[in-house]
Amino acid sequence: MASSVKLAPLPQIEKLSERVIRILGCNARPMTLQGTNSYLIGKGDRRILLDTTDPGTPDYIKNLQNVLSQHKCGIQEIIITHWHADHCGSVPDVCNQVTKSQETIVSKFQRLSQQDLDISPAKYTFVENNTVFKTEGATLRAIHTPGHTEEHMALYLEEENAVFSGDTVLGETTAVFEDLQTYMGSLSKILELNPSVIYPLTVQ
Repeated sequence: MASSVKLAPLPQIEKLSERVIRILGCNARPMTLQGTNSYLIGKGDRRILLDTTDPGTPDYIKNLQNVLSQHKCGIQEIIITHWHADHCGSVPDVCNQVTKSQETIVSKFQRLSQQDLDISPAKYTFVENNTVFKTEGATLRAIHTPGHTEEHMALYLEEENAVFSGDTVLGETTAVFEDLQTYMGSLSKILELNPSVIYPLTVQ
C-alpha cells in the first residue's frame, strides 16, 4: 500500500459518528499512509478499542488518554484486526499506561502459519469467525477476511450497518495482500454486507 501521492492530512482525533471516534496512530510513513487508524467504539463508560499503532508511539497514547478523559470512559477490551505491528504493537503501551492492567482482554483471530507477535504483559484471546462483541451502544461481529494476512479480521457494526475494514479496504490507494484470490474473496464478503459506510473512510 505504498504511495507516492501526497495525501491530505487527517485530524489526530475525529468523532465519526455518535459511537465511533478515530484516533490516528501518529505513525505516518509510506506503508501506513497518514497513520494507522485506531477506533474507540461505543457510547458508555466502557468502550471497545479497535487496533492500536506501532510500539513506542507516545503521541498516540497521549491522544488516547485525552479521548478517554474527555468522554469519561475506559477501555472494555481491545480487538486486533491482524498481526502487523502497526495494529498490535502498542498493546503493551496501552496496557501499561492507559488501562494499567495486565488482564485487559485482547481479542483476535489466531495465525496458523506462525506465532502471533508478543504483546506482553497482555495475552491474546483467540476468537472464531462470527464472534459477537458487545458494549453499550455497539454490537460488533467478527468476519474472517483473509488475503492481506491469513487471519485478518473485519468487523460489522450492526447499529450503523458499517464495516471496519482493517487493511482490506484502505482510505487511500490499494492494499497489499499475501494471496490475491483469497483477498478478492474477502472483498466479496464485505460487498455482500452492503454497508452504508466503511471505516476507514475515503479522505475527502
